[in-house]
Amino acid sequence: MPTPVKPRESGQAAVESALVLPLMVFMCLGIIQLTMMQHAKMMTEYAAFSAARTGIVWNGSNERMKDAAIIALLPTMGRTDSLFELGKTWAVAQIYDEALQLLAWPNKNGIIPATINGSNLFGQVRIDTVNPSWYSPIQSVWKLRSGYNWKELDFDGPDSYPEVPALESKIAKFFNLPLPDNGEEVYRKATVLTIRVRYWYELRVPFANWVIFTSWWAANAGVSLYGSIDRPTLDPRASMTNKSGGMNAVGGLNVKGISHQRGYNTLYKSEMAVLWGVATGSIPLLSQIIGRRYFIPLTATYSMRMQSNFYYKWLMHINPAWGL
Repeated sequence: MPTPVKPRESGQAAVESALVLPLMVFMCLGIIQLTMMQHAKMMTEYAAFSAARTGIVWNGSNERMKDAAIIALLPTMGRTDSLFELGKTWAVAQIYDEALQLLAWPNKNGIIPATINGSNLFGQVRIDTVNPSWYSPIQSVWKLRSGYNWKELDFDGPDSYPEVPALESKIAKFFNLPLPDNGEEVYRKATVLTIRVRYWYELRVPFANWVIFTSWWAANAGVSLYGSIDRPTLDPRASMTNKSGGMNAVGGLNVKGISHQRGYNTLYKSEMAVLWGVATGSIPLLSQIIGRRYFIPLTATYSMRMQSNFYYKWLMHINPAWGL
């Protein structure tokens, strides 16, 4: 005969379950969301490869590279298991991209131009052409006399520019093999396409999306959060059962963003403000259309040697001192 459960023991088990179950549910949701983020990170790396592969045969076209990156990222945005579902996910991706382009991104204060040769740099996916640029080594090629008049940079040699005689002296190695090859290396590096994909990945798992987004926000500001898991606060005296979170204080943190030595930053402070507005619903028009959404930036960089001439019109980073 089984031993009957005493009422006191049964009540204790119920209380313990009530305490542990929410935490277990959150852990499961968090694991699912983090796994999806890892998958999205791998797809972002593949998108960088696809964008670079497109750019080397499309003369460094930012527009074509962005299309290639979005296509590679579609599995992270929705279903792609049939032609119909693929088309529907592509349409949704375009709507998201165009909606995000309308927000107050950093072009308002001149940090990033809104477009490059007609290709929009804002939205859910951004392609940053890190090289060729005015950074080393391209500056030593395009800064030659009359170099800024070039329409393209020959991918397999400099001899297509007879209108600039000074170029031969800069890369004389091509014409006299015993000479040191410093100039040749400069030209070789100048014709390597390096791009960075920045993808605003949407956290989709309920509850876990808000917790992860808020934790990431606080980590960017270098502070700790206290209080209940669903209503965090900056007050270290708060206990885990505190329900009076200070979200306004969390949203007003001095966030840093994510910077890079070359190319545009992954994240600017003004972009952080936009992300907070989207997450909290404080952007009224957008909140009415899509509700609250939680985005975290994922990035990946890839380099390939050009297999077509890089067009000057797609040169993204230009030294203002040139006066071009």
